[in-house]
Amino acid sequence: MLITTCAHCQARFRVTPQQLNVKQGQVRCGRCNKVFSGFAALERFPDDDTGARLLAAREAEERARGEIHGTVELPAPAAAAAPEITLPPAATAEEPRREADAPARAASTRRAEVVFLEAPEPPPRPSRWWSFGTFVLAVALLGELAYAYRGPLAQHYPALRPALEAACARLSCTVPYSRDHALLKLEDSELLEVPGRPGEIALGARIRNLAGVAQEYPHVELTLTDISGQAAARRVLRPADYVGRALAPDEVLAPGVELALQLRLASPNIRATGYQLLLFYP
Repeated sequence: MLITTCAHCQARFRVTPQQLNVKQGQVRCGRCNKVFSGFAALERFPDDDTGARLLAAREAEERARGEIHGTVELPAPAAAAAPEITLPPAATAEEPRREADAPARAASTRRAEVVFLEAPEPPPRPSRWWSFGTFVLAVALLGELAYAYRGPLAQHYPALRPALEAACARLSCTVPYSRDHALLKLEDSELLEVPGRPGEIALGARIRNLAGVAQEYPHVELTLTDISGQAAARRVLRPADYVGRALAPDEVLAPGVELALQLRLASPNIRATGYQLLLFYP
């Protein structure tokens, strides 16, 4: 038989290997209601009356030393305390054995309750195909985000622009530069009539890029006003108009750069008294 001892109150309980293995040895004491490991203080005694005698003798010795307090006693069979009885010749060998086992069976019915705790089941591990599918979906999501935000990515991380442009060359897309007109500033603008050329005006100005990243060349809207302040004429100048040539695909306004504008425009039959300049992106 197997006997385990509570690590908290020293109460002893009779257990079986099946009970300990199924619950991984976790036992709740029926006396002090605390959990302890049934394997920690596991002892083996013979299954016959000899084991009961040994257990009773050990408990008596420990009780004499004061090491057992409030233990659950497993009484030894009557044969352990009574002198040996000589059986009559007609008695069989099974009868004294049953009489000797009766106290042990009675003691087993009086032992304290032992509650075995159920071990938590481990969480199921994801399959290999599930992990692969999750990885593919994550890569696809990153690709979608990179495509949607390719412009800001290239602006804040210039080293990524060549790779993004190479990918866009296959997808028939472009990697745009920044287009924030609020970070463009017009400075020192003036509009004058060209001497000796009636109906022709000269426009001069400077465009400064205040952004920390490169920006595309903006469009310039020029509005001529009459004496009443009403718009008399309006013209939109594209980058090629005020630069004087077609821009290269990667030609932009660098951070903090200034661009000087010097243009001559025809304004026949318009006597302008004022003007307005506006920078914007279409």
